[in-house]
Amino acid sequence: MSFLSNFRPFLSNFIAVQSWIAPIFLLPGSLVLITAGHGTKAIFGGLFAGAVLAGGPQTLPFRASIFSALAAVTYTTPEPDHNTSLFGLASLFVMLAMITNVPGRPKKWKRCPGFFKFLTQTLDGRAYYARAELGGAIKSVKPGKVMYAVHPHGVLTAGWTWNMFFNSDFHKRCGRVGFLLDEGLRLKSPTFRMMCDWCESDNQWAGAATKRTMLKTMEEGKSSLALLPGGFQEATLCAKGKDRVYIKNRAGFVKYCLMYGYAIVPCYTFGETDTYSCFPWLLKFRLMLAKQNIPAAAMWGVIWCPFMPRPAELLTFIGEKIELPKIPDPTKDDVKKYHALYVKGVQNLFDKHKAEAGRKDAVLEIF
Repeated sequence: MSFLSNFRPFLSNFIAVQSWIAPIFLLPGSLVLITAGHGTKAIFGGLFAGAVLAGGPQTLPFRASIFSALAAVTYTTPEPDHNTSLFGLASLFVMLAMITNVPGRPKKWKRCPGFFKFLTQTLDGRAYYARAELGGAIKSVKPGKVMYAVHPHGVLTAGWTWNMFFNSDFHKRCGRVGFLLDEGLRLKSPTFRMMCDWCESDNQWAGAATKRTMLKTMEEGKSSLALLPGGFQEATLCAKGKDRVYIKNRAGFVKYCLMYGYAIVPCYTFGETDTYSCFPWLLKFRLMLAKQNIPAAAMWGVIWCPFMPRPAELLTFIGEKIELPKIPDPTKDDVKKYHALYVKGVQNLFDKHKAEAGRKDAVLEIF
């Protein structure tokens, strides 16, 4: 029983993590398998084709044309590499079939409530961590026009994932909440896209963190939102035992909140940066890459399974609501004023709860 009680939460997290990171390796891996039989130059050509696939439109004609070219490569691959190339082509086909917009086919997977229950209750994913709790001003969480701004991003957002995204009690308190994620991850990662669609319910959904999605949702005013404002830059800053947030130049979402009268609630997870050890050097260069939406955080989690997070304490605290007026066309000064209040709110939240989180001497570094 002890083995099962430990294994189930591990398996839950393994499934969630793999849905995120597996395609990062599967796409280039399949392209290498397809082209390896033709030499090094062909491999580089295949990887370039993969970059075009990942960055280009998700339309059927566009992707079918590139896939056809790769199929021709497989067809001309000599033995003994032909079967290997064929396997790579089949793997690529499955991935593309999952994320290509085909006319007449729904763009989303059908909801699967059983999958959400399987990860959160049957396997009890939160039990993997020493503690995984949502606290702070939790009683103030109510349905309404609210933007939950969550920090820090960390490497794989464990606190956001288990204390908020997979927390049905939080969803019910919100009434309905949309979790906004990186566009490429949400829409172009086959397994992650499927997981997000399966987990959608009447109380929660996951969307791309794009201007279009935010403005459309805010205009309707029927859903709260949860966002990781620090993005890839904050993930790049991640260092074990450090508390760092990237918010000085993150004012766009504040402008949108002003336009539609959304309140902002800062949230902070203590222990997020303890889930992985990260490559600490070349920070300026890695931040430059992150600004181009290129992940630049090399991490190591559990010793025997590096991509899995360490079972640290994840204590997520909800801050006090920052009420914003509705200003349809906010000026730069308006945005600057309320962005400053938001930054102050993050700092106050951190200082208020750091002792409770066992980090009374911690200092929040604001980038």
